[in-house]
Amino acid sequence: MIVVTGASGKLGHHVINELLKKVPAGQIVAAVRSPEKTADLAALGVQVRQADYTKPETLASAFSGAEKVLLISSNELGQRESNIRQ
Repeated sequence: MIVVTGASGKLGHHVINELLKKVPAGQIVAAVRSPEKTADLAALGVQVRQADYTKPETLASAFSGAEKVLLISSNELGQRESNIRQ
């Protein structure tokens, strides 16, 4: 399973669309802060999971089963290093 963080953003969305050309939708997880923003990906069969770095309790289930993680950086300057460490 491939987990893509930041999947509701432009780059994350683009990454998932490219992955869909090579990998079945059921093998892709869109890890996002607001799952309601990715209904279009869910309609394609992509698993959507909440992953909010400011809510560490959401991270274990978001990344569960991941064989690969594509970390698409957030736009929160100064937060990237601490987010990645989590």
